[in-house]
Amino acid sequence: MSNGDNSWDVHYSRITFLEKIIASHSNVFSFKRDQDILFTVQRTKPFDKLRILCADEYSFSLGAVQRALLEFRPLHIIYVGGFWNGYTPEAKNYCLVDNIGLYNSKEMSGGLWKRDYWDYYQRDEDGNIVYQYKGA
Repeated sequence: MSNGDNSWDVHYSRITFLEKIIASHSNVFSFKRDQDILFTVQRTKPFDKLRILCADEYSFSLGAVQRALLEFRPLHIIYVGGFWNGYTPEAKNYCLVDNIGLYNSKEMSGGLWKRDYWDYYQRDEDGNIVYQYKGA
């Protein structure tokens, strides 16, 4: 099921899943949704606004990042979807250089807490960064 109002084929269930993450997050003051898959989030600390694109790709590629920026710039965070979704190393590196967070469900909450929202990483038990890389 989809809202039928986005060209990215993001199903309504994926959109509402992200909406629940945002609505229940302790650092979110308010939010609104536009163009079916674009959220504008007002954070409490720092008191700023972030534009978040909701996607649903198993492996979010550099080409997908460039398409997202072409269609929705400015973007602060690109949400690639559920726990099983991820991104290519090229996409992640491009986003880091451009100060854009690129996150799946495991990472999204942490990114919303971080002042430098593009620079959040999960870490393993040894403190090593864990990327959600998936092959293209």
